[in-house]
Amino acid sequence: MKTLLLTAALLLPAAAMAQSVTVTGQNGGTLQKDRSCTRADGTANCTVATTRTGPQGATSSKLRSRVTTAGASDTTVTRTGPRGTTRTRTRSVRW
Repeated sequence: MKTLLLTAALLLPAAAMAQSVTVTGQNGGTLQKDRSCTRADGTANCTVATTRTGPQGATSSKLRSRVTTAGASDTTVTRTGPRGTTRTRTRSVRW
């Protein structure tokens, strides 16, 4: 049910192009998701930042940045684990 609420909250249109939601689980862990998009001159730049905090305080995060223009989309995803390990992946799609 929480997943459904989180998904619905992020998909609903907002007056401003920024949205944020925080969910607290039964065990005390939290998930915070922030979304921001800007659109201008045929370009969309969207960023989604997710931070998870476990019941004992360990945190991990994911940052996804996507830039879309006519005929192209570039996405970068950076994940940081609870021990500080960082992994970055990029993907470009052209059509």
